[in-house]
Formats: sequence, C-alpha cells, structure tokens
Amino acid sequence: MRSFPLWDAIRKDQESPLQKELAVMREIPLFDSIPQKGLRVIRDQCHMRQFKDGEHIFRATEPGVGMYIILEGRVRVYSARSGREETLAELEHGDFFGELALLEETPRTASAVSDGYSRMLGFFRPDLDVIIKRNPRLSNLLLLNIARVTGRRLITTTEILDHALKELNQLREKEQ
Repeated sequence: MRSFPLWDAIRKDQESPLQKELAVMREIPLFDSIPQKGLRVIRDQCHMRQFKDGEHIFRATEPGVGMYIILEGRVRVYSARSGREETLAELEHGDFFGELALLEETPRTASAVSDGYSRMLGFFRPDLDVIIKRNPRLSNLLLLNIARVTGRRLITTTEILDHALKELNQLREKEQ
C-alpha cells in the first residue's frame, strides 16, 4: 500500500495525547519488550508533572522517590559538590532520568532543574509497587530492563573513569 505524506501528517496530528505519550515510552530502553497492553498499564500508574523555567524537579540529597520521562522541554542535571555547579547532563524530549530511585530510596546524587517549561511523566516507587503486586510478569520485564539500563550506565561510567585515570597517570609520568 502506497503512503501519502499528507495523509500521514494528518493521522499523526490526530494522535491522542495518550498515544503520543505511549510512543515516547516505546522508545525508552526501560520499556523494551513490553507489550502495548503492559505499556498502558505502566502509563496508567504515571503522573503528569509540569515545571516552570528554573524549577527544580529534585535536589541532591533529597530522598529518591522515582523517575521522570521528558515529554516536552529540557532538563539540566547538575552537581554542586565542589562548591560550584557542574552540568552532568542535558536531557530533552524522550529522555528519562532518576530510574535508580525505583529500586532504592537513597538520597539523590545530583540535582535536576527544568530548562524552560517542561512537561513529563513521573513514575514513582509506589507506582512500581502496585505493578509488582498486580502484574508480576510485567514487573519482571520492567525490573530486568532497569537492571540492563543500570548495567550499561555502570559500564559507561567505568570506561570514563578508566580513561580519566589513564590520563592522570600519564600526567604524573610526565611530571617525574
């Protein structure tokens, strides 16, 4: 069947907000291999949040209670441990952050602030607990995906640290 760009554009504009949110979620690795019905179950547990420019989503040292999926806008994640703010990541539409808080209610290690108006889905630990109780199969898929994402991020962090240590050792050798 031949596709017509005009009709495709009209159909895309007619997508409901829910369909658009599910499409964003579908692209996130946390939801890999989760069927559409399961994705809707997860979306039904999410909470819509809106933030103004400069408004904090969370601050370092606050208890981590959940994750966020950016539907619109930008978020800057930063650390201020050394007395000055250092940007760790700049996130935008389709990105997610804070997922470790779904597993462990430890204090946040960084702060996140909205860079302009932003709209996002919040998925919090109590929401995951509901899914775990009601749908063990779905929760197993979700928890496995969280573990995979966490593992990938840990590998990336280890590679960055390894590279930084090699550079530091090279500098030390030059100084000697």
